[in-house]
Order: sequence, then C-alpha cells, then structure tokens
Amino acid sequence: MGPPLERCRKEWRELEEEFQQLQETHKIYRQKLEELNSLQSVCSSSIQKQKRRLKDLKYNLQRCKHVSDPEESDLIQQINTSIKERQNVFFDMEAYLPKKNGYVFPREKVT
Repeated sequence: MGPPLERCRKEWRELEEEFQQLQETHKIYRQKLEELNSLQSVCSSSIQKQKRRLKDLKYNLQRCKHVSDPEESDLIQQINTSIKERQNVFFDMEAYLPKKNGYVFPREKVT
C-alpha cells in the first residue's frame, strides 16, 4: 500500500472516530431538546391553567364586592392588585416560551 493510500486510510479512521462522537453528541442534543420541549409544554399549560383560575377568581371577587363591608372590600382590592401583578409575571414567563405559531422541532425524520 503506497503512502497516498495510507494517508487516505488514516484520514478515514479519524473521520470515523469524529463521526461516532458526533452521533453521540447529537443523541444527547435530541434528548435535551425533548426535555426542553416537555418543560415548555408543562410551563405553558400551567400558565394557562393559572390564568383561567385567576379570571374566575376575579369574576367571583367582583360579585362579592357588591355585598362586602369595608374590611372585606380592602381584602378584595388587595387580591385584585395581586392578580394584576401575577398577570405581569405570566407575561414575562411567556416571553421565554415559544409562541403558538412558532417553530416546532421535528420529532421524526421527514422522508
């Protein structure tokens, strides 16, 4: 076997080793991406659930407000203020989550 072919064989072995490492790295990447997608789904779902419940609470507080004494009115106002603050926090949280019409990472190979 001549020197040029021996260099090609050596280059091929190096490429094979790098390729094996690349495959392992890509496997880890896909696992992490799936974890991330799962966490994003959990966060989005939890935020939506909280928003619905806060909306219901706000509605119920509005109904209670009409028949409340001054002390209860203060409590209702405090809760309403906290609800508004919470809504701002949700807005900030959602800024870090993908949008509904955003890119969806492929799960399966497209052929």
